[in-house]
Amino acid sequence: MVSQTANSVRHIDSENTPPVARLAMNPFKVRTGIQGASRRRRALVSGGAHHPRHAIEHAKKRKGQTSSKSPLASVRMDVPTISRDVEMGDSTTVSMSTASVSLPRRLARSEITEIPVSTLQAVAPELVHTHIDYIREGLECLGPDMLRVLAGIKAEPVSNVLPKELSIIVNDVSSDMPTHMFAVFSSRQPAPARRRVTLFPAHNLVFATHCANLPVLPTQTPAIAECAGQEIKVPVVPLCIPAPEVFPQLSTFLYTKRIDHLIGSLMPLPTPPQLYRDDPTTVMPLLTQFAQKIADTYTAKALLQHIAKVHGTWCNAIALGIADERLWCALDTAWEVLLTSLAISTGKPHLMTESA
Repeated sequence: MVSQTANSVRHIDSENTPPVARLAMNPFKVRTGIQGASRRRRALVSGGAHHPRHAIEHAKKRKGQTSSKSPLASVRMDVPTISRDVEMGDSTTVSMSTASVSLPRRLARSEITEIPVSTLQAVAPELVHTHIDYIREGLECLGPDMLRVLAGIKAEPVSNVLPKELSIIVNDVSSDMPTHMFAVFSSRQPAPARRRVTLFPAHNLVFATHCANLPVLPTQTPAIAECAGQEIKVPVVPLCIPAPEVFPQLSTFLYTKRIDHLIGSLMPLPTPPQLYRDDPTTVMPLLTQFAQKIADTYTAKALLQHIAKVHGTWCNAIALGIADERLWCALDTAWEVLLTSLAISTGKPHLMTESA
């Protein structure tokens, strides 16, 4: 097993009141914090400036279809590849060839699964009777502070065998401490192969309220750090997902719920906000223009790398059972733009309209 530690994981979890940690002093502090934050957030976003209309439109098109029951149509493109045959001395022969790539026209969603009551009971029993959306709204408002705490966590990489718990150094005590350390590894790696494991500190409440397929988390009273530089111990939880390389993007989104930040981490160029804020039927000319700009700037190979990042994030969301409209909005927008760019780059822009 090869292990590394993500020391700059951008998790924004301002109210992960590692619920249990604060309960020792005030059993209602978690509930009060979440409810207060939820009310403040509702007041700030009452205008609906971030309404994910793009996701809603795509949801209509894929109505009745799921990733497991009704596969969506795919598009096939021939992507140029370059091979170099080294000959005598310094001379090099460059030959061009193509590789056929088949991609889903749209990213299907899995069936919505409710968060098990037992999961919430294990991490925050005082919130069991609070509506899950209410808790999520509160966490969204409190997330940035928690993310800053996670960014300051330092942990020594482990080797060979994962320990049941790990000592970490806390450099920011402005919010709640992480409750667990996820040991993330790929589900696509052959079993006999040496697994690459990356460690990510996390707050149990953030993941428990968003991931219906989350593995059982060890229940224990989280440690409390009183000053910067203090060492605490957290339990280690193995987390097997399809694409560990893009786990930080998804994890950060669960803390911030920022569509713009998530798309920014997946796309090669800054994305016009109208593409995910406005009615998709009115922004298609802008989408095509933006896709053309990307196609003019990046090679087909580079576009495929960004497409892989979006697809990997989608795979992780499906595997963890995350049902969040803004997440799907970001993925739908990025997927539509990148596929259009690739179609333009390969000389087949008509594929996108024919399969719409």
